[in-house]
Amino acid sequence: MTSKHSYNFYKDFTPPFPFNRPNIATILSKLRIRLLRKDVEQLSKFYSTEIFTCGNGIRLSVHKNVKADHKKTLFLIPGYLSHHETSYMLSSLVEFFQRGWNIIRINPVDHGDTLPLNKDMYHALQHDLVAECINSYIKDDNQDYALMGFSFGGNYALRIGTLDVATKLKKIVAISPMIDHEYSIDRMQSPIFKKYYREKWQKTFRYKQENWPEYKFDEVLQKETFTEMTASLMPAILPEFTNIKEYFDSYKITNAVTAKLKTAATLITAENDPVVPISTFKHLENDPHISLLVTKHGGHNGFIENYAFEDFSIKLAIEEFDA
Repeated sequence: MTSKHSYNFYKDFTPPFPFNRPNIATILSKLRIRLLRKDVEQLSKFYSTEIFTCGNGIRLSVHKNVKADHKKTLFLIPGYLSHHETSYMLSSLVEFFQRGWNIIRINPVDHGDTLPLNKDMYHALQHDLVAECINSYIKDDNQDYALMGFSFGGNYALRIGTLDVATKLKKIVAISPMIDHEYSIDRMQSPIFKKYYREKWQKTFRYKQENWPEYKFDEVLQKETFTEMTASLMPAILPEFTNIKEYFDSYKITNAVTAKLKTAATLITAENDPVVPISTFKHLENDPHISLLVTKHGGHNGFIENYAFEDFSIKLAIEEFDA
């Protein structure tokens, strides 16, 4: 797959049926994992994994694909409680590595293989830990460094963009980024996705309770909604917040946040995203601090371009980083 100038006409992205259906595109995009298996295996000789210990003792897992003659490095952050081997992370790995980028995939707290590493629970304000990790891998002034995040990882990436480490990054791209978590949860229509995200967090609670008996999450596990689950955790894990709305507001991507960006940033999203409503981007349409690319189709991290399952959002991201 080669990047074409015509991809600048992102508004014309019209995938064939059934990929023009948001839920189908979102779900079927996971099939890329199988399609990419051979390409990923071919990169195994460049692959290594490390554990990064933050200043506060929390540990993150780092998955690196590095080649000596590559002079660019791209950091990748997965979505909510996801991991380095999701379909969009693997498609990014393959496409960018083939174009001369080193790839460093970082799993935040409780994401993928970090779940057993920390007693501390994941929460939305740990983007600074990922920033600390990124900063530790920026060592060569002759290299270009960039950052890309997906879904909630896109939210992390944009907030990392307001920190000092962002001055060392050429650009940030956020794909299907979570802009307003509170509103998105409230407006989510699909019972499939509601169940999917709720069960992800329940799995985390169960694991923590089994491995650190001092945790007592039986009451949390009985809560019906994501918001109720979060609210019940706040006194113990996030005592600095007096209510759930204050917590949600603390990580919204507002114009005040984008005004603090210390490097260029591009947001890529779809009008038909079933997880992050397009209305949450309204205030960013004319924001001078970011570039906002909105396609009509794509679902949530779907963006299946054709029956070969090519990832249109990654093509757009390649253009953005090459610009």
